Amino acid sequence: MTNTIEVVNVAVSLIIRAAILAAQFSGRARKRSLKRLSKMDTDEKGKEITFLRDKINQQQMQICILQKGLKNKHTNNRYTLREKLYILHYMETFQIARHRVSEHLGIARSTLYRWLHAIEDKSRTATPANKTPAQIAAMVWEIAKANADWGRMRIANQIALLKILLSASTIRNILNQPKPPSGPKKVLEPKRRQEKNARSVPAWYPNHVWSIDTTMVFCWGLWPIHICVVIDHFSRKVMAATPLEGPNAGWTVNALESAIEKYGPPKHLISDQGIIFTNEAFAELLDKHQIKHRFGAIGKHGSIAVTERVNKTLKYEWLKRVAFIKGIDHLTDLCEEFQIWYNQWRPHMTLDGLRPDDVFCMNRPDKPGRDAKTIPCDIERHYFRSTRITGYRIQQVA
Repeated sequence: MTNTIEVVNVAVSLIIRAAILAAQFSGRARKRSLKRLSKMDTDEKGKEITFLRDKINQQQMQICILQKGLKNKHTNNRYTLREKLYILHYMETFQIARHRVSEHLGIARSTLYRWLHAIEDKSRTATPANKTPAQIAAMVWEIAKANADWGRMRIANQIALLKILLSASTIRNILNQPKPPSGPKKVLEPKRRQEKNARSVPAWYPNHVWSIDTTMVFCWGLWPIHICVVIDHFSRKVMAATPLEGPNAGWTVNALESAIEKYGPPKHLISDQGIIFTNEAFAELLDKHQIKHRFGAIGKHGSIAVTERVNKTLKYEWLKRVAFIKGIDHLTDLCEEFQIWYNQWRPHMTLDGLRPDDVFCMNRPDKPGRDAKTIPCDIERHYFRSTRITGYRIQQVA
């Protein structure tokens, strides 16, 4: 069926081009005949009658075209193929310059050039050139289903990491279309609240600035468990997400020291002015590694906004997909999986769609080209069973 439609489209284009070439030949023949008549030794009245008849014919055709254009303007209809051919025939027959089409016929020059481009395009098919392939649309639905909390921007960043060029507006249009039988519901981008008092601390390289904070979740929905979260500001990499057996300085120091041993000490560490970050044991650890301690403002929301945002991602994008946290061992496994997903699989909005490990390791992938409209064959999928989230990336070469 598709091949038949393509053959019909090519045949129509060839017919229109043949009609235009015939009109051009007719126009040149008319011009030569008028020049011959003007040189002939005939009566002046006969010459004038011949020229006037030609002018009347031209004016009649122009009036007919203007009447059709006026009718289409009132009814909001487009020119039919027959009307387009009539207009092109008129211009070629009477040798009307293309830059004067608006003056003669009230048609925009861009419209005329679009008609001519459509005729000369040999690659015309039934499928529009800007239509997103069905395979890519299916991939968008798959990612949206696997990550129900993601908006169109984050999905666009994930698609870009798979070497496919697709804008956020195109993804919005795909998700607003009737979903496939097994597809998810429409995913809308959540509105992000802008904090007036939020300030970010500049970080110029990995391990330059870290921030630390604790958040609380509930085991079996009843008993609170604190989690210590440490993040690198430059790469947004989660350096530690460790459940604490108690909300005291000792467990917090152990969590921070494990992160330092694994990744090296930062130059600055930002925290709030909670009691676990102002005691002597915590200060001794910072002095041991020559880390400068900086504090956020007291009672000001957003003073450690980077870590607070990670806490929300941990709680509302990851842990909320678990029915019950069965204990500290279960929570430890969930936090370890969270670090893998967050650092290696999840595109980050602040990093322009890159993953934290890409920036931390200085291994930024190339952006997809403008013609990247096919799905690569080396896409790697990883299903996190505990939270039912699927990660996507290009397979890494050993």
